Amino acid sequence: MFFGQQSGQRRGRRNAVIKGEDFETETTLSLDEAFHGTTRLIQLKGQTIKVTIKPGVTDLQMLRIAGKGGVGVNGGPNGDLYLTIKIAPHQEFQRIGNDLHRKLYVELYTALLGGKTHVKTLSDNITVNIPKGTQNGKELRLRGLGMPVYAKKNEFGKLFVKIEIVLPEKLNEEEIDLFRKLAELRGAK
Repeated sequence: MFFGQQSGQRRGRRNAVIKGEDFETETTLSLDEAFHGTTRLIQLKGQTIKVTIKPGVTDLQMLRIAGKGGVGVNGGPNGDLYLTIKIAPHQEFQRIGNDLHRKLYVELYTALLGGKTHVKTLSDNITVNIPKGTQNGKELRLRGLGMPVYAKKNEFGKLFVKIEIVLPEKLNEEEIDLFRKLAELRGAK
């Protein structure tokens, strides 16, 4: 009798409903793709899985794609796919949380006298006002022009623009004289 019970228990386990295996993989996105959202075709264990990635995804964020793992046993649910996102560095922008940081090169004259200049964002080119007397290293904070907040519609971080003043090169004699006069007016030696 003891052996019969044990055999029956094994048979019951063979028919148990078991969830399929979970799969893990990773993919690398550009910062532009993370900003706008994208799709990826993931090749894994003989199958191709189309994954839609929402705007604002972060570096090392793990996405769970339900039911895209291994096949369940005895009618059990499929496992899940866990996709780790990696974001490649960008040449112009640095991401910190939902904020973006970049440098903006401004001519000396614009920094001294004030004026307008163009700034490239990940979504557009915009015109910003450079205040008169802007110092080297000053940061302009532009609300709503950073990264989208993941899974939140119409929410964005800030764009911080650090001013780098560009000095003129190869001045002609007239320009040098003007700078000398300016230096005299300012009391410089």
